[in-house]
Amino acid sequence: MRSILLVLCLCASLLAGLQALAYRTYAETALSSPARPQYAEGDQAFAKRNVPEEAQKALELFRRYHSENPKDPEAGWRHSMGCYFAGLHLLKGKNDKAKTFAEGRDAGKAALKLAPDCAPCHFWTAINMALYGQTIGAVKMLFSLKSIRGHLQSTLKTEPAYAGAGAHRLLGLIEQKLPGVLGGSNARAKEHFERAIQVAPDEPMNHLFLVKLLFEKLKDKNAARVVAKQGLRVPAPSPERIESLGSMKELQEFLDAHPEPEAAESPAPAGSS
Repeated sequence: MRSILLVLCLCASLLAGLQALAYRTYAETALSSPARPQYAEGDQAFAKRNVPEEAQKALELFRRYHSENPKDPEAGWRHSMGCYFAGLHLLKGKNDKAKTFAEGRDAGKAALKLAPDCAPCHFWTAINMALYGQTIGAVKMLFSLKSIRGHLQSTLKTEPAYAGAGAHRLLGLIEQKLPGVLGGSNARAKEHFERAIQVAPDEPMNHLFLVKLLFEKLKDKNAARVVAKQGLRVPAPSPERIESLGSMKELQEFLDAHPEPEAAESPAPAGSS
């Protein structure tokens, strides 16, 4: 029984991390995707998703786009993306959240039937699957990990830079949070975060995830400071990239909380006055 409780607690930790990651994944997703003028109003509303009314408007529009264009994968992944944000930030009840994440998962899967190599379709399907698992219980999440990883690996095969290398971040987080007996590895997590920085060097979220791994798990504060400084040197994110701007703030807060140690003063030479 104790071992089962330990697994559940560790899975809950993973799920909490997935929730934090999901909040950070959008960045310039819609704005950097192939233009669909007919979906512009929904994209513009989602870019203002920090305003609840705009996030709700985006979801309603994305649902309508998908209903009117069921054969367009671009409509499907937008529907999936809108469900992720609404379920995570707008809804309160467990049942409503689970229903919305399931809707997002199914919208993503429907799009994948039309376009098996669609990176956004794989990515948002994985995010909704993870959050659905979080909502209904850690055990469900544990049994879904293989499928979630598969969707993320498919994202990397077709568009590794999607969502600022978001698939690498999520795969790294899974490795970081899972216990070794279930296949987790801090070394592999580090590889994913480092790869995310290589693929999307201007995304401060990638630097932040590596900083947290180095500091919290690998206990290497000096290396974490180096990566944090690198993250703060990237070009300033544009205003709509609210998650990236938040990551810049967290990187600065880390450096403020863990400054460089002061160098010890050298002793004065003998005989000096």
